Amino acid sequence: MVQKNDFHTVDFFRKVRDEQAAMLQGKTHEEIIAFFASFRKDKQSLTKKATASAQKQAAQSGKLG
Repeated sequence: MVQKNDFHTVDFFRKVRDEQAAMLQGKTHEEIIAFFASFRKDKQSLTKKATASAQKQAAQSGKLG
């Protein structure tokens, strides 16, 4: 028997979108591109470590204030 999952996909992705929008508010176009590029599957997985790594790389290249 298949169990019903109470996961609401639309609500989940709206929450993710809103959180990303808040994080990226006031960033330059280049910073936004760097943020999303940091999640490429061939580079790293979607983890906080990947985000911290991307932020560190951006800071070292002078792209984050």
